[in-house]
Amino acid sequence: MRVLSSELSLKADLHIHSNHSDGRSSVRDILKVAVERKIDVVSITDHDTVGGSLEALEIVREEHLPVIVVPGVEISTAQGHLLAYGITEEVDPGMEMDETARIVRGLGGLTSLAHPFQFYRHGALRLRCFEVVDCVEVFNAKSLRLFNCLSEIFRRRYGKGKTAGSDAHKADFVGYGIITVRIEEVSIEGILKALREGRGYVEGRCAMFEQLWIRYRNQR
Repeated sequence: MRVLSSELSLKADLHIHSNHSDGRSSVRDILKVAVERKIDVVSITDHDTVGGSLEALEIVREEHLPVIVVPGVEISTAQGHLLAYGITEEVDPGMEMDETARIVRGLGGLTSLAHPFQFYRHGALRLRCFEVVDCVEVFNAKSLRLFNCLSEIFRRRYGKGKTAGSDAHKADFVGYGIITVRIEEVSIEGILKALREGRGYVEGRCAMFEQLWIRYRNQR
């Protein structure tokens, strides 16, 4: 954790999958890597379940780990995947994206388009989707640079906040996508407020080809 003038700067990976959905690593292993890599904030965003996030919150609380867990989930909507932060209740998949976003906000959560334009991974394609969310994921380590750049362009056009993440499905890739958020208070609410207002910068490395190579090597 670093101080920037009157604000705090926190490194966050806000898109991680565990074995609660299609990830290969346990929540405990994900948290271990996050601590080792000095990541301040993580969100376990399993597909259509908050189970991974709830487990992460419990582990951090019981073991007093130096990492903040923002509860999250990646919800499957009729128009593509939607990241939801700050909620601990399940939201039914398959609904229209605008309806899903309204439900998340009703639960006190924040919404972000997951890897927009990446059509082969259920990224949203319709520009209407940018209107109904709070934020846009502008760096996803499993997306091509073109899609990340387009996401940033349309985020600016629609005046939305921003998120970023590794989209890690294995603990080894945690931290490959980072947003450094500038917050006014150390709390989940403070982090979500900073994301909504776009207070932060993103960085990372593309993990797509590296993961494809590992998959190919393991199948040989």
